[in-house]
Parts: sequence; structure tokens; C-alpha cells
Amino acid sequence: MADDDEGWTRVRPSKWANRLRSADRDAANLPNPGTKPTSVNPAIVAQLQKELESIQGDLDAWFPQGELRGIFSAYVAACSQSGQGPVSQIVCFGIGCFDHPDGNWQAKRTSYCQLAALLLVAEELARTQGRDPFKIIFQEPAFNLNDIAFIKSLGHIVVDTPEGTDYINSDTLFYGPHLYYQLYAEALQGELPVIYVGSGIECWELNTHFLPRDFPVTIAPLKKIFSEYQRFKFPEAKNGLVFHGTYICLRPPTAQREAA
Repeated sequence: MADDDEGWTRVRPSKWANRLRSADRDAANLPNPGTKPTSVNPAIVAQLQKELESIQGDLDAWFPQGELRGIFSAYVAACSQSGQGPVSQIVCFGIGCFDHPDGNWQAKRTSYCQLAALLLVAEELARTQGRDPFKIIFQEPAFNLNDIAFIKSLGHIVVDTPEGTDYINSDTLFYGPHLYYQLYAEALQGELPVIYVGSGIECWELNTHFLPRDFPVTIAPLKKIFSEYQRFKFPEAKNGLVFHGTYICLRPPTAQREAA
């Protein structure tokens, strides 16, 4: 994802053409991120931990966490009659790097905010389902060794691309705000997740002349989610665009029981 001065690609019609180019062309236009470290720097990992703790410690000041918790706790309650919790694993694609190559704080803050919200969701789902904490599976090619060590220090798992798709099935929560449509197509090529958190289809359908001919086929699973799942707008961070255009899509409890 290309970063602007706010930390991510703004959803503005004048910029969608660039956003919707192929992954190869986008990669060719990105600035050189420099050489990735060849070993873990414990001081950097400790700093990343400290920065996340700062974001989490000020959560109430910038994010409506009660609203987000309420969406997921209500969903678990609605699914409780099935005799089991609706989510058994969580997979996250494309959250961005934390040991940012050029020290871009706005880009890092967006990644931290998205991570803090994801950890809150995981905590709420574990609490309401009465289960052990989730070990979230992260797939992010931009991670360097410090990023990986940081995520692992939080008790989670990092996998290489495209291994993350192997973990997405009918009882997975998929989390991927602001991805290219190709990544959504990749994530949704098998069983559809019980919960989808990511962009809607309307942003690409406005610019179909920039899309490949197979777009209707590749995006069909996402269309199915948006036509059949319960849908909520993801609560937005105050004075920000961290979750602009992001939705929470929940498979209806009746469909959940049929899938089980």
C-alpha cells in the first residue's frame, strides 16, 4: 500500500487509478525501502513494543472501543445456541510494517492503530467465547526481522506469502483493511471466513476500466459476502482515516450453524 502524509492511501476518486494498477506496476513505483536488516535488533523490538503500548494506553482517547466490542459480543451471543463459538482462528493480511524503512510515523501509527483494534477484537472474541487467547496469524511481505520479532513477542505467528491463505476457512476471522483487490481475491479463493473485515466492493466498481477482464470472477466471493452477511461499518478512529471504507461482515448465525 502506498503511504501518503496520513499514513495510507486516501480514498479519493482522483487517486483510485493509481491504487488499482497491478501489484507489479505499483511495486515498481514505490520508493526503495532500503536493505532489510539481516538480524534482529532487540532495542528496536523493545521500541516497537513501547510504541504499541502507548497507542493502547490512550485507546479511549482516539477510538470508540465500546462500539467495536459491542458488535462482536452481540454476534457471539447470537451464535451461542450453536453450542460453540463462531471463530476458531484469526488471520491478518497486509497490516503494514512497524520498523518502517524511512521512519514514517504516520504510516507506523496507522499500522499500530489497526493492530490495536485487531487485538481488541481478538480479546473480545476470546472473552465472550470463553476460550484461550488467540494466536493471530499475520501475513505481511513488508515485515523485516524486527517486525517479525515484535509480532512474535506479542504471542502471535508470522507466515510467508501465500501461506496465510491455508489458514482461512469457514470459522476464520479475516482481517485486512485497505488491501489491493487481488489480495482479497487470494484470501477468499477457498472457504469464506465466518467474519470478514476489510474494504467493500464499491471502491473498485467505480473504476472498472482500470481492472482486468477476470475481475468479476476474482471478486465474486467478496460480492457474495456483501450480499449475504450482516454488515457494519468499522468504527473510525477520531480525527483520522485509519478505517475509512472498512466493513465488518458477519455470516448470519443460521448460516453459521449450517456451515458447522
